[in-house]
Amino acid sequence: MKANRNNRALIRKLALVGLLTAIAVVFSYIKIPLVGTVTVTLVLPVVVIGAALCGPIVGAWLTIIPNISAFSEAGIFMVYQPVGCIITLLLKGILAGLAAGFVYKLLSKKHPIGAVACAAVAAPVVNTGVFVAGCYIFIWEEILVEAANAGIGIGVLLLGLAGINFVVELVLNLILCPTILRIIKIGSKK
Repeated sequence: MKANRNNRALIRKLALVGLLTAIAVVFSYIKIPLVGTVTVTLVLPVVVIGAALCGPIVGAWLTIIPNISAFSEAGIFMVYQPVGCIITLLLKGILAGLAAGFVYKLLSKKHPIGAVACAAVAAPVVNTGVFVAGCYIFIWEEILVEAANAGIGIGVLLLGLAGINFVVELVLNLILCPTILRIIKIGSKK
């Protein structure tokens, strides 16, 4: 009887992971244009939901396929440093999913609302932080040249590359916190 219950729970979890994976993939193709070529997607809220319901590993998993699809849009990063681009895009998503999952797990028993809010903040902070670190490690010289060729300062270029995206992702995640919390409560009852 217990084995049968465990099998049902595993099947439900696999179905949930499959559903969240499909949603993350679809959301990765829906680009919200911001400034110039900078866009944002709604993948990170799905990552927070998956990480909260199924754990940090699932949160990390939910970023892999969307970040693979982003390789074609990586611009100068992919042109100058394809291996560095792949490493950065995969690592930023995986670490963001893990961070969201661990933060939620750490706080959820005592402060469910705070756990969702902190996980929703952790995901874009880690995502953007690793992206900027990857840019610095792999293509910093190219970024300096691009900024000089465009006649703008490096701060303006980085703000355009990462800053605007970060702020919008963070604000969207925070706005969606009540919805994320509701979905987590519904999902955890099943």
